[in-house]
Amino acid sequence: MSIFSKIFVTGLFLILFLYQPVSSQALNAEPVSMREALERANSENKKILVDVYAEWCPYCGRMHSEVYPSEEVRKVISEYFLLVKINVESDNSIDYLGTTLTESEFANALENKSVPTTYFLNEEGSILGSQPGFLPIDVFSALLAFVGSDAYLNQTFEEYRNR
Repeated sequence: MSIFSKIFVTGLFLILFLYQPVSSQALNAEPVSMREALERANSENKKILVDVYAEWCPYCGRMHSEVYPSEEVRKVISEYFLLVKINVESDNSIDYLGTTLTESEFANALENKSVPTTYFLNEEGSILGSQPGFLPIDVFSALLAFVGSDAYLNQTFEEYRNR
């Protein structure tokens, strides 16, 4: 094997070995705890996206298997939000602004009426709004960008979508 072949093979190996797909680096849309979201939101200039769901809910399952994993949705979440998942039937504890609640109690405190419901919180943890129900990828990603970019402050969602 010539020296050029060895350099080529070594270079190719390094490229393949060191290559990390963009989706794992740029699209960091993995759920975090409520406590972590509240600690990081201000310093990262991000809002908090709360996915309230139930294990038995077929539309929640579709949101988790079809919508949240899509590159389009992950990109917008990564840009504007920290994602928190809340199971309405869970007794797992969360820390919300120094108060310990179960996920179920937190969903009740949000006055959650149906699943899935998406809540938008500001950097301090106050509710900006919510959207109940299953949304297809294109509508959900547009809604995330609408809230995340603060476009909601000066236009309706319809105006935003029609721009």
